[in-house]
Amino acid sequence: MDIINVAFEDPIMFQLNGEIIRLIAFKTPEHGNIKFGVDAPRTIAVHREEIYHAIKKKEQAKET
Repeated sequence: MDIINVAFEDPIMFQLNGEIIRLIAFKTPEHGNIKFGVDAPRTIAVHREEIYHAIKKKEQAKET
């Protein structure tokens, strides 16, 4: 795993399947918390990890 440091509200840009995705970290009023914004084309599904796992679990249940 690579660890990088960027300033808040500076986008991290990467490419996935030929599409550009921007990830932006924002400060929140709560001490020690941050939020992430994701700017991705609609063709790319973006989910939190627990939602992603729930979707995969539901898909596997349909297959059996």
